[in-house]
Amino acid sequence: MHYVLIDSHQRFLGTLDSQQPLAIGDTFQQGNPGSTYAVIGLNQAHQRHPARQSLTVIQLALPKTAPAAV
Repeated sequence: MHYVLIDSHQRFLGTLDSQQPLAIGDTFQQGNPGSTYAVIGLNQAHQRHPARQSLTVIQLALPKTAPAAV
């Protein structure tokens, strides 16, 4: 399923293709090295695209950076 990702202020964050449907409370990783997001809302997208939904998400964890070399 193809999802449009938005934050709680309705700002576009990107898109996500998932083999499994997502529900409120689900978490997923996006990007490289990957940030963890939680789904806090499901929104039906335009009537012309019934298979496309938008997800309201919040970021749970920032990508980890490598420690500085000494």
